[in-house]
Amino acid sequence: MVESVSVLIITRERREMLDLLLSDLALQDYPGTVEIIVVEETDSPKDIEGVVYVPHPMLNKGIAFARNMSFRHATHDLLVFVDDDCRVDSDWLRKLVAPFKDQTVLGVQGGVTVPDDTNAIGWAETLLGFPGGGITRVVQSHGELQTTKEVSTLNAAYRKAAVVEAGGFSDQARFGGEDYLLAKQVAEHGRLLFVPDAIVQHEARGSFAAVWHWFVRRGRAEIELWDNHLAPDGFGLWMVRASFLIKVLPLLLLSVWSVWPLIIFVTLMVVLNLWRFRWVIGRAEIPATAWLVLPWLRIYMALASDVGRVKSWIAKT
Repeated sequence: MVESVSVLIITRERREMLDLLLSDLALQDYPGTVEIIVVEETDSPKDIEGVVYVPHPMLNKGIAFARNMSFRHATHDLLVFVDDDCRVDSDWLRKLVAPFKDQTVLGVQGGVTVPDDTNAIGWAETLLGFPGGGITRVVQSHGELQTTKEVSTLNAAYRKAAVVEAGGFSDQARFGGEDYLLAKQVAEHGRLLFVPDAIVQHEARGSFAAVWHWFVRRGRAEIELWDNHLAPDGFGLWMVRASFLIKVLPLLLLSVWSVWPLIIFVTLMVVLNLWRFRWVIGRAEIPATAWLVLPWLRIYMALASDVGRVKSWIAKT
């Protein structure tokens, strides 16, 4: 049996990217019925031919609000989520939904990489696993389906009944993490799978300024989940372990007498990350400069997340 699917896209002021994605979707070789729903946050709505178009005013209600609106307009039992800044091959949809032949599978996430012409910073982002596990998750899967509890809606599919039972996406996650929470809830009732071959090319941030803004927001999202009691057990400890500032604070204090402990620590971080990602060297599609940028970008991301967490704490006081 071929499943009928509803492909759900949320967007805001990115019509050029959206048009490219819609052109890819028009070329899918999927044999079943495909309904495309576009939810656009805009004060100047403009119909899009061939899709169910759902505009809503620019009131900054968040991603979860838009995603909930999209699935409530879906008429099919299988929901496919893809971001508006993605590109997909003609066999993407067929590969993504194939695991649903198994009735115990409630949700899947596909693989993520970046366009071939992405710069070194963008390649470093996906190597570090952002977003959706990035190309590193694809490589480490060795082409095999993997059970997971980590599903990002930039490239994912769920049974609609499972999303409804989970209560949809949490509107309390205004800064992000709504898909993280949904996956945890759905995983309590059935299997979630990572499907590495169902790949999307996701537009990278590609600059230190854009990455900074992104990870400050991620840090704020983490505190929001914690404050609203939405985070799972152990999340607070995870934040402490992930914090760059907590790691270097004793070294910063010691630097009053000597900066060498701090220099040695940072050097070790850089060297260990270069060693960990040594498999990148020699891969034709990845520029060698991405490997060199990677350890510094990881430190930068961790620092930006800490700044986001601190900003949230300050805002509460």
